Amino acid sequence: MLKEAIEKIVEMAQPNIVNVHGDSYADKALHYVPRERMASFMVTHTLSSVVDYVANGMDDAVEDIDNRYVIHIEDFNSVSLNHELNNDKNREVLIVAKDDTATFPFGRYMSVENFIVAVQAYFLQDDTTRELVKLVSHITDTNSVTQSDDGTTQTVTAKTGILTASQVAIPNPVQLAPLCTFSDAEQPMRRFVFRLKGGDDGASAALFEADGNAWKNAAIRNIKAYFEREIPQELRDDVIILA
Repeated sequence: MLKEAIEKIVEMAQPNIVNVHGDSYADKALHYVPRERMASFMVTHTLSSVVDYVANGMDDAVEDIDNRYVIHIEDFNSVSLNHELNNDKNREVLIVAKDDTATFPFGRYMSVENFIVAVQAYFLQDDTTRELVKLVSHITDTNSVTQSDDGTTQTVTAKTGILTASQVAIPNPVQLAPLCTFSDAEQPMRRFVFRLKGGDDGASAALFEADGNAWKNAAIRNIKAYFEREIPQELRDDVIILA
């Protein structure tokens, strides 16, 4: 008990500040008391929430806030809305927008039925997706797939009837737009290598990424373009966009 009492008394005592060679030292841990209070940030899942926050002047009622907004596009699926540095050299984070869109299982072979569903669920639909679905649907009821592949064009022979077969040339890579970033922004076009193979369990299909993740930079540019388009022009001087 005596030891604890002495330690408590020492803890409550004022710190001693010593100056050595122009540098100041203290015999206790000191904690900085900020001059400005900071709010806790909100978590959202859309880019429009960031625009709404800025456009509706949600900080106008706070008289001592006069620094500009900073929209930091951290990645293809993450954006934060901050204030500029305050007097404590800190940036107040107001909103963190996170995209949690489900994505296509790239690089993995799947059954024809699952592939067709996934292509229709996880991609913007265009002529290319329709051709893929049409091709793969022709081999739904067969376990036999014959293919000729020279690295550039894969030729697939798939039975479409009891006595007939059709031959379709599949150029690679294919250009598709998967849902991969905020739904508010334009989805970037990406390159994929499309493959079909047969097996004991029937035919299966897969898409392999073929752009070296360059699409992530394209997605970031699309997010920036969204903010440049949607933030009212009269507020642009008060908003910095970092991408």
